[in-house]
Amino acid sequence: MTVIDILLIVLIISASALCVTAIIYIKRISSQVESANKDIHEFIQKVNPVVENLEEVSRRANRIVTEIENYWDEIDGAIKTIRERISGLTSLKKLHDVEYPAKDLIKNIKALTKGASAFWNAFKHR
Repeated sequence: MTVIDILLIVLIISASALCVTAIIYIKRISSQVESANKDIHEFIQKVNPVVENLEEVSRRANRIVTEIENYWDEIDGAIKTIRERISGLTSLKKLHDVEYPAKDLIKNIKALTKGASAFWNAFKHR
């Protein structure tokens, strides 16, 4: 046997060992990929009910917001109506003030009279 034959046998044995090692590592990688696939599938199965519940909550929230918007429209209309009525009352008050321009003068005279009588009563009791 020559050196080339010995090196050829060593090369064949090394190639065979390399193939066996590659097959073992590919099997390990394949089992890890299958395990990851299984974990992902379980995760998806657990997430599906959460997503369905989230969709239900979203639908309920949307319905509640729609109802609140309707109530808000009603409240807004009521507020506008009240504002219109109050503005009508203030215009009537201004009209009433126009009819009695001496109203403030009369109030001031009454106040002066009450003040003078209170002063006179306090002065008498001393």
